[in-house]
Amino acid sequence: MSFPKDEILEVAKAVCVTFTIEYTKAYTLALVQQIKEEMNAPPEPDWQLEKRPKWEKDLKTGWLVKEGAIRKSWKRRWFVVKPDYQIDYYAEETDLANKKKPKGSINLCGYWVNTDPNDSVIGRLKRLAEKMGMDFSNLPKPNEYPPLTFELYHWRRRCYYVTASTKEEFDDWVAQFRSCCWWARGLQFDDGCHRAAFPVAAQKTRWELGRWGWYSSYGTEEQIMCEMIADELDYEIMGRVFGQLVGPWFIRSMLRNKVQKAIDALVMGAVKSAWAAMKKAVEELRPQIEPKIRELVEPIFAAEKDIVDKIKDKVMSTILPIQEEHVNPHLRKIIDIVRKPVSDGFNEVFKLYDEKINKWEPTGADLSKTFNDLDWFPRSYWQMRPATDKAEEMYQSLDDLRIIFKDIYPWSLCNHATSSIRDLTDNAIWTWQQAILAQGADRKPEREVIDRIKYETMEKFRHDADIAITRFSAKVMKLILLPPFEALVNPAAKLIIAPIAETIPGPVKQFIDIQKDFEDLYNGILDDAINSAIQHAHNS
Repeated sequence: MSFPKDEILEVAKAVCVTFTIEYTKAYTLALVQQIKEEMNAPPEPDWQLEKRPKWEKDLKTGWLVKEGAIRKSWKRRWFVVKPDYQIDYYAEETDLANKKKPKGSINLCGYWVNTDPNDSVIGRLKRLAEKMGMDFSNLPKPNEYPPLTFELYHWRRRCYYVTASTKEEFDDWVAQFRSCCWWARGLQFDDGCHRAAFPVAAQKTRWELGRWGWYSSYGTEEQIMCEMIADELDYEIMGRVFGQLVGPWFIRSMLRNKVQKAIDALVMGAVKSAWAAMKKAVEELRPQIEPKIRELVEPIFAAEKDIVDKIKDKVMSTILPIQEEHVNPHLRKIIDIVRKPVSDGFNEVFKLYDEKINKWEPTGADLSKTFNDLDWFPRSYWQMRPATDKAEEMYQSLDDLRIIFKDIYPWSLCNHATSSIRDLTDNAIWTWQQAILAQGADRKPEREVIDRIKYETMEKFRHDADIAITRFSAKVMKLILLPPFEALVNPAAKLIIAPIAETIPGPVKQFIDIQKDFEDLYNGILDDAINSAIQHAHNS
């Protein structure tokens, strides 16, 4: 069957044009914000541990069995998780050392790990049947995946099915791939303002197109833009296109997949050229506009302060009742849910740190070569599990809160917690190692010296853990409370702040986003409420 190519390209063009406008504005504002932050940067917390330099070793390697993309045959592959959380897989274990090209590479940014692929595939098949007006009970059922198989799932990109050989390996790889989903880098353009501006532009583009709701963008620039266009096509065109499909389920499903792949290729071609043009424009224009913005920064600050004061005078009587009714009653409960599991996780890892140092033996001429087991300790799923399990006890309570707060993602928040524990533990191990080496890399330290440095480092570890727990608690509470607070505050204040935009002086108008100033205002109000509640809980 044919599909309306010209109509699809028109939709793609309209999305790209809207995105270009929003991205240009968001990038300029991000650049202004970066300059403002440089001039008014708050002091960093009083961290006492040394930060480990960038990790250069592969995070995990091992054999897994992977389903092929085309023939669906199962083949054993040597998987390598690189320091940047990208994944390569090879036919042989020796291929990496021999510098052979990997059989494939996976970027899990935006993916999700499903530990029961049979259940998740059936669920998606039911939803697809409903969308296509089919009776699910009459459809051929998919083949079952073998035990110890997990799915690396994305709603539009290729899904991967991988089988481990033991339950222990299954758990270990699932934990590792979940970390990759969380930490893998999506955006490829290495520019701080771009990283701030791109997701803002994606969100505002969707809003401009009438796709309301909170939206998280994960993946490369082209992938995110393609998914924005895909949403528009689903809304405008695809129901009509797929409604033309006739014949048995197998034929309709095959044709649907074929049409979808053709459309995806068409859209990706349009997006690649559009993004390349935007990226080039940013790279060429930034050196020209940044000096001008720096010259204007003082009048921008003065104008912006005046605007914020006007907004504050007008909207506080609207915001404070919303805060009192929809934020304050939930603060203490969320603190209790979040703070105790993370604190328990750190208390557990203090014990693990103590045990690890006690077992360490200084052998050989070069002490640094005896640190390998300690280096891997914070990255090991099994060794860290007593601590991470404690932190993940918040999952069920967070999931229960979704009845009230729809935008909670419990696994993401648990990943935040366990990552904080791992990172700080890594810094503690590194700090201890550097203090040991300072005694002399070729000298065997006495146990008394080892223990003294261990206790000194532990004091720093506990100090930094207190900071991390407070920062994490505030961050999670903000993630939970901001979306509903924002949803109530924005409409209530929209008519109030609109006239204030007319008072912005002409020369600096292009650099001031009154909506952003308003968002900063109510974000600050929410931050103050959260920090006050945390301090009260800490003192009580």
